[in-house]
Amino acid sequence: MAKTSYKVPASLNRSFLDYEITLSTKGGWAARPSPLKQLFFFGGGVLALLWMTTQTFIASSGPAFIALFVIWGLASIVYFGGMTKTKELRAMSVLALLAYVPTSARNVFTRRSSNPSDFASIVGIDGIDEDGRIHFADGGQGQVYLVVGSASYLLFDEDRVSILDRVDSFWRTVDTTCEWAFVTTTEPQRIYHQVASLERRNQALQIRDPDLIELQNEQYDILTQHVGGKFTSIHQYLLLKGKSEDALRRAHMVLQAEVEGSALMIKEAAVLDREETESMLRVFYQGIDEEQVTPREALSAGAAPATPEEPDLRQTAA
Repeated sequence: MAKTSYKVPASLNRSFLDYEITLSTKGGWAARPSPLKQLFFFGGGVLALLWMTTQTFIASSGPAFIALFVIWGLASIVYFGGMTKTKELRAMSVLALLAYVPTSARNVFTRRSSNPSDFASIVGIDGIDEDGRIHFADGGQGQVYLVVGSASYLLFDEDRVSILDRVDSFWRTVDTTCEWAFVTTTEPQRIYHQVASLERRNQALQIRDPDLIELQNEQYDILTQHVGGKFTSIHQYLLLKGKSEDALRRAHMVLQAEVEGSALMIKEAAVLDREETESMLRVFYQGIDEEQVTPREALSAGAAPATPEEPDLRQTAA
């Protein structure tokens, strides 16, 4: 039976310093829970500041300088003792920040003639095979799927309960040797099949009437410049990243069994090849521009091969 409420479970990675305690006052007011590592950082920082102002050369610098130093020290302790969204101290990111101090570390060249190692170290991907298999820098392998789910605001209560029960039972069968990452993007609508159908109609046209050619060109412009450029829709992808090829294969079998066994969690899952995977990743590293469907993309979606005299609709009109 589906639960009425859910919570994010505590990480198995946490240590003794990650446990949170709540400090309350006499008036009954309770502060936000703070992890032990934050309290230790504040206590150690205050003690270090007290030692520096009494036992070092700062003690003989004059009241004004000591007051400014204490204010600066307290502000630094409060700032670096703050918690990030991932429950880590800001002080833990200082070492990573120092690595970007040199100007050369903040510039990554992406020219075709540049060494791709610097960019690959950021992306974490060594290469992508023709079938879409991703090889990560840490030795893992991955595969991207275009998925369609069943969730909706218009679900009946019994359907919602059935979906939640199915999702709960599914995650209990997932192996921990493979990561499941869902990526949701807002992209221009996919018009590959529509353009491919229009190209096939163009190739089958026996009478090259100028009015018919102009009508097809107008339809082509509407598809590529308006429907595929200005109208956006939500696309959801699933990235499976296994620690090894065998782990990825087992995760693929679990996903395939879920799609074939029930449509409650995932209705459809289509494997992306290299070109489609790169297009999905391009959203994060390049952004979304108006989608221009090339004849190559149309042919890859199933259109008939174009003749040398008529490589695409726009050239046919010329």
